Amino acid sequence: MNGLYLVGKGVTYDTGGISLKTGGAMRGMSRDKLGACGVAGFVLATGLVQEPGVNISCILALERNSIGPNSLLPDEVVLSRAGVRVLINDTDAEGRLVMTDPVAECRERILAARAAGTTTPAVICTVATLTGHVIRAYGLYGATVANGPARGAQYDKRLAVAGLAYGDPFENSVMRREDHQFVRGQTDREDVYQANSLPSTLTDRGHQYPAAFIIKAAGLDKNSAGAGAGQAIPFVHVDIAGSAEDAHAPGLGLSGITGSPVATFAGAFWTV
Repeated sequence: MNGLYLVGKGVTYDTGGISLKTGGAMRGMSRDKLGACGVAGFVLATGLVQEPGVNISCILALERNSIGPNSLLPDEVVLSRAGVRVLINDTDAEGRLVMTDPVAECRERILAARAAGTTTPAVICTVATLTGHVIRAYGLYGATVANGPARGAQYDKRLAVAGLAYGDPFENSVMRREDHQFVRGQTDREDVYQANSLPSTLTDRGHQYPAAFIIKAAGLDKNSAGAGAGQAIPFVHVDIAGSAEDAHAPGLGLSGITGSPVATFAGAFWTV
């Protein structure tokens, strides 16, 4: 039995916050919750078929990124659940923020279960319409970005194989040391940078480095492959910005919704 810990980005509307989206870029941001919708859909489907081979813990990170008196600001330093100091550079890169503390909670649950003697394999997956960069890189396909333990257990390849078989293909991107270096704090005032100030489409490795940020801010850097079998925690970030919507909608209406990655997750984690 697999222990699945799923975190879905559920930004019900993304204005960009103080880093306001302009030039019509806000259109369609009512769909910035499709990561959470996909996670919820997979959990519902798993219950409907009464799949015995998976044990799911699911957190939907719901919020609305609006401007107001309590808005998050660039230059602020916020403390994550894991005690990591995060320097905010761009309030329009909110998705990785809302998922970080839920990932930290999943990490705590896995370590607590192991301390209590549980030996069930566990993996954390974040699912999000996160970056325009993934669309520039792969078009209308999603991408996985896995840490060392997840790559060693081939969770990213399992998703790619299932997606190909179920008509919801995923590319496997590789996280590298440059991604971790990109977000690493450079002064004694912060531990990690949340983002740069450029759109992801204008940033090298724009869909890979957010996974490195989540790992650092959630404390998962302490659970890498080098931590040993008892401490290592597999983590896969799933960016569905390209695959969750059908971009060829006619007229002025909103694009269609594909249901990605529900079918892929079913193929990867169900035994039936």
